[in-house]
Amino acid sequence: MRCGQIRPLVCALGLVVLSGCVMGRIYRDHPLDEQKIATIQRGVTTKAQILEQFGPPQEIETRELVAIGGGVDEVLSGRGSKPKAESLVGARYFRYSYSRANGFGIVLLLFNYLDFDQKNDSLVIFFDNQDVVQDVAYERDTDKLPRFGFWSRK
Repeated sequence: MRCGQIRPLVCALGLVVLSGCVMGRIYRDHPLDEQKIATIQRGVTTKAQILEQFGPPQEIETRELVAIGGGVDEVLSGRGSKPKAESLVGARYFRYSYSRANGFGIVLLLFNYLDFDQKNDSLVIFFDNQDVVQDVAYERDTDKLPRFGFWSRK
């Protein structure tokens, strides 16, 4: 073999060695227990009970809103001498979530393809001013994640 014939062979071998594929799965946090979610009662279950059952949430939202002014009737009649300030707490909730994802990639020297698909289960629990459950929202999507990535999609 001459030197000119070896160079294309080395380049072809380099392309094979530098190419490949990658597959992976990601699980983030713990699955949400639907039996525990079913025990949550609006107007009965407290924040302390939620923390005992589910532990600390991934997200806590609390905003304090301040309303200034009297009622419309007081302002129109002239009885309202000074606007009153009232502190309200709104948008109080805990969010729990569980995520699953599949990833696949083909790595070539001149062309790369990556595919990533993620689904989440989410539980949001709203509380009133007395730290009692006001409302609950739960959505389960992780069971909709294709088992083998793009190969199993419809």
